[in-house]
Amino acid sequence: MTSGSTGRPDAEALGRDLADCLQESLRLQSRVMELTEQVHAAVGVATPADRALRGKVTGLCYGLLAHLEELNRLLREET
Repeated sequence: MTSGSTGRPDAEALGRDLADCLQESLRLQSRVMELTEQVHAAVGVATPADRALRGKVTGLCYGLLAHLEELNRLLREET
């Protein structure tokens, strides 16, 4: 994934990898929420706790998405 004689990573390939990571993070968020709901249903956790945990998962994923977007921005500025 390096670009020619410069030895620097290929910006286009990095952009594709970032796009893949964004998609994977959204799939992971969805899967974690599904598992959370299933476990809560299995153990009988009340709705308020569901909302609190949903917020935690969403917050974690937004942090990851923000970081990936920042990497994307840096890559766009460099190219």
